[in-house]
Amino acid sequence: MSVAGQTALKKGMDGVGVVDNVWSRQFLSLPLAAGRQPWILLGIPMYVAAAVVWITVLSRADLSFAFPFLGLNYVLVALSARLFLGEHVNYLRWVGVGIILLGVVLMGVFG
Repeated sequence: MSVAGQTALKKGMDGVGVVDNVWSRQFLSLPLAAGRQPWILLGIPMYVAAAVVWITVLSRADLSFAFPFLGLNYVLVALSARLFLGEHVNYLRWVGVGIILLGVVLMGVFG
């Protein structure tokens, strides 16, 4: 859910445009501009749903076991950015994603 939310928020912000300066008038109007973007309006509830799922996981599993699985977000965000947003993910990023995936698998098997 968090990956879908992140992807939706990015797609929505592509429609808003670049925010150059957090202290500018543009930044102050950001909530209004973002609130008009359907993708942002979809992404926010996805984040809330992800938080509910995460709280449920924490009620059932040790944090030291569950938390490393959040590393899968890096893997899935890279895939989502490539597949749904058309972003270029270079070779070194894919190597990093592979290392993260290996670490999550090792934590799952031996953790």
